[in-house]
Amino acid sequence: MDSTNQRLFSNIAPRYDFLNHLLSLNIDKSWRRGLVKCARVKPGERILDVCTGTGDIAIRFARCNGVGKIVGIDLEEEMLHLATRKMKNKGIDSKIALFMGNALHLPFEDDSFDIVSIGFGLRNIGHYREAISEMVRVLKKGGRLLMLEFSPPRRDLFGVFYHLFLTTIIPAIGGTLSGSTAAYRYLSKSITNFPKPEKITQLMEQEGLKNTWSKPLTGGVVHIYWGEK
Repeated sequence: MDSTNQRLFSNIAPRYDFLNHLLSLNIDKSWRRGLVKCARVKPGERILDVCTGTGDIAIRFARCNGVGKIVGIDLEEEMLHLATRKMKNKGIDSKIALFMGNALHLPFEDDSFDIVSIGFGLRNIGHYREAISEMVRVLKKGGRLLMLEFSPPRRDLFGVFYHLFLTTIIPAIGGTLSGSTAAYRYLSKSITNFPKPEKITQLMEQEGLKNTWSKPLTGGVVHIYWGEK
């Protein structure tokens, strides 16, 4: 994420969770539940959540029975402050360690985690293959990479309405309620320009992951991606 995008996220941090839930009609919660369910967490497994933001995915992992240490990392300090507050309020802050850091240069040794996840962060990193490569590096052999990401609109009737929603409704509502129209214009553009699901699974395979697949949710608005090291 470049410095301009980082400032955008810093500006909208206080309203970030509220607007995520509002603009997705609360469906974003089920998307994150779906990712965690697909991870099939085993007792004692160590988990890294990249671009953790306000910590929603890390918090969901913390609810898994017998889960080991969970680590969240993000480049945006204000997001991490909000994540810390949420985790303390839920009484699970002892289960999750938060770090400020760059997803392209993760401060962890090779083969450190059983599961690496990233939710709605790959678009913002921009360097897709480099980001995937770095997440694969810190995965143990047999570990799983799970990614949750928006997909570009399809070329059908549903895709036409989805594109209209992305380019008009989201900037209007998000911009008004957050005070940063630029942030939600960026969101819309980053989704429409994101690679198709088959390209993302191809990048995963090029970085050595096997048994890769993608699963569409909510008519293909988002996809869960899965690969094993």
